[in-house]
Amino acid sequence: MYTILYFSPTGNTKHLANKLAEKLNEETVVSPLEFLDVTLIEPNDHLILMYPIHGFNAPRTVKRFLKKLPEDLFNSVSLLAIGCNELWLNDAVSIDLRKTLTKRNYTIVLDEILAMPLTFVMSFPEETAIKTIDKAEEKLNQLSERIITKASSNRKISLKAKMINLVGKAESPAARMFGIELHAKKNCTSCGICWNNCPEYNIKENKKSKPKFGLKCSMCMRCIYDCPVKAITPRLSKFIPIKNGYDINELINKKTINNVDPMSRTR
Repeated sequence: MYTILYFSPTGNTKHLANKLAEKLNEETVVSPLEFLDVTLIEPNDHLILMYPIHGFNAPRTVKRFLKKLPEDLFNSVSLLAIGCNELWLNDAVSIDLRKTLTKRNYTIVLDEILAMPLTFVMSFPEETAIKTIDKAEEKLNQLSERIITKASSNRKISLKAKMINLVGKAESPAARMFGIELHAKKNCTSCGICWNNCPEYNIKENKKSKPKFGLKCSMCMRCIYDCPVKAITPRLSKFIPIKNGYDINELINKKTINNVDPMSRTR
């Protein structure tokens, strides 16, 4: 009945996608979209597209995927954007996605934003990050009910939000330049995780079995944070990635421990 397709470079969106699937039904299909062959997607009643917010916009990876999506696969579509806040600044994030879906005659039902911990430039304090995840999961429970009952969004997009969205598009060319700055340090083990998992196919294996970075980077941070030995770093823009990376699973584990009844730990 439901198909959840998501793009999740740092794990935030994946976590919420799996949580949403639990709230719907056992027949829900959940899959990352970046390497998905659109010709193999099975038709279903409702598509739920979940994606992170990059520069007040949907990521380039998600926009490209939607442009390849065939018509008539789904009866309706919901869009769930994941950012670090739910302020008006991000209200226009879905504009390009909505245009593409409308051209393909898809009916958009929900168009909502959820806040998760920041994964770029600076990190939330641990307590704030855990509270943010709790709040996002609580809102997701509400959204799951709205999806089941087919309730629609009536969120209006202000002119100032549209202007912010337009300005944010400048991040895409800046991200391409950021890709050129990336390099692997001497501790690189040539494991191949980075070039096998880059959603923009921006990383190639060079003759020395080391990663070579090109001009297609979207600055999603996956290669930096997923590197098991933390060998990938920008040469100059070292202030941009979070210094110690980001691990949603570590936060979830701590959240789980905090939510356990203290008395039950001694049993």
